[in-house]
Amino acid sequence: GTTMEAKHDTPPIGLERGESHMGPMPQVSHVRRRYPACIVWTPIAPITAICPYIGHVGICSYEGVVFDWVGMINRDNMAFGWPVRYLQFDVHHGPVSPDQWDEKLGEAVATFNHVTAPGYTFVTWNCHSLLAHFLNEVYGARHKQGVYRRWNVVTICAALFVTGRFTTLWGPLLTFGPTIVAYVVAYVVGGWGTLLAVFRVACYINAAFIGWFLLATALALGGMHGRWKSAGITRRRHSPLSDDSDLPLGDTDAGASSS
Repeated sequence: GTTMEAKHDTPPIGLERGESHMGPMPQVSHVRRRYPACIVWTPIAPITAICPYIGHVGICSYEGVVFDWVGMINRDNMAFGWPVRYLQFDVHHGPVSPDQWDEKLGEAVATFNHVTAPGYTFVTWNCHSLLAHFLNEVYGARHKQGVYRRWNVVTICAALFVTGRFTTLWGPLLTFGPTIVAYVVAYVVGGWGTLLAVFRVACYINAAFIGWFLLATALALGGMHGRWKSAGITRRRHSPLSDDSDLPLGDTDAGASSS
């Protein structure tokens, strides 16, 4: 598809200026689907058509390899398709070095890939839990992330939806197109009455989702903040990540396709 090369008119998400790790950040490559030190988002059909801010998220290594969690860890193969939005972190001006970013990502991936319970539930433990766990381990509450001081399901969703960049020119259409099509079809089929009825149902569903996630995050239920210590986890006897080389953080697919 048509892609937009990365243009950093504004810098990546900044941190309070601490140690500077010299050298430029690796380039985002939409063709090779590499998003260095980014969190990424992709739509989930048909939920995104009703709630455009809801989607599937992943976290990327310093070289840009995408990892996501759906009860198991996927490497470079997001469960619901390639990223449509991304948000990059300025690792070179933060509390961790690029090597430490990957080290902590490896620990987070191992943690989530080792457990069988609590599993992926969408409403309490979901893909955002991996990101919240990792980002809070890296930055904690003491480092300011723009307006976001703590990372959780709500702040991750808001950051990506409000300030995330689209990966392709088709991004806005992939995000909002299904919603527009649904309303157009409702109007064509039943006129304004049907359109308003569909809109009311969508409002109820959005209110339920937003209310639940705000409440669950405020009460720190399940994995809303990515916390494992009090979750009563059960570990796999034989984890596929027992050998770190099984899910390498580096870019081993230099010829990633652009289809």
